[in-house]
Amino acid sequence: MNPEKTGQEHLTLGQRFLSWSNINPVRMVMWLVAITIVSFAIGFGILALSGGFPPAAGENFSLFRNGAVSAPGTTNISLDGAQQGELKVTLGAGKLLLQGGAPPGTFMETTVFSKSPVWQPGFSRSMNASKIQVAMIDKGHKAKEWFAVDSPNKWEIRMTEAVPLDLDVDVGAGDSRLELGALNLSTLSMKNGAGDARIDLAGYHGGRFDADIENGVGDLTLRVPKDSNTKIEVQNGVGDIADSGLIRENGSFTTAGYSPSRPANTIRIKQGIGSISLEAV
Repeated sequence: MNPEKTGQEHLTLGQRFLSWSNINPVRMVMWLVAITIVSFAIGFGILALSGGFPPAAGENFSLFRNGAVSAPGTTNISLDGAQQGELKVTLGAGKLLLQGGAPPGTFMETTVFSKSPVWQPGFSRSMNASKIQVAMIDKGHKAKEWFAVDSPNKWEIRMTEAVPLDLDVDVGAGDSRLELGALNLSTLSMKNGAGDARIDLAGYHGGRFDADIENGVGDLTLRVPKDSNTKIEVQNGVGDIADSGLIRENGSFTTAGYSPSRPANTIRIKQGIGSISLEAV
């Protein structure tokens, strides 16, 4: 054994011990925090790629979205002989499709795609004389505020076409599509905080109705039957207005055969930021 070499090794170990013992505690804490942040970022990325977080919003589910959304749950609510209906929909974040086509004898049929049972909606139902009143409420939207428009929540609602309907829809963030041509509306209220909204009344032959539509940030498309007696009043902030098949006058748009002396549909629009497309079809 070489005594000189052994002494050098002991000296080196002693130097290492002294160097560790003299480490600045503040610097050590900073290193630990940095390591924690990096580890969190890596875990966050892995979770997103595995479907734990939703991707950018799109019309069709992406590969990642398929992994994030559970099997759909379906709920049916009976009409129970009601002669009128009222529906209140409150969706915090997600995509909404509302249209006709509920099964016979059913007031509404819903299919909900959601990642977590906590995010499944709640329902309340009551009967006032011959009017059925239903509220469909997103109970879990507060847990999804980080993801807003990209929430994996998707609601598909099919309504009865048999009775007049008061429809009230409130979406915080997400794209909304209301296909209302087959329904019989009494009133329509639509609020969309952030996201694109499309309201299609093509083919509508129900009763006269009043509508109030508010869209915060996003594009809005409204389609009305060209043979209807309809007036559209628009109050817009930032964005263009494009119209087709309508008569424009002082911020209002009417169908070609509009007459205030006959029962008319009145639609009021308040738009914050985004373009508006109005079509008579």
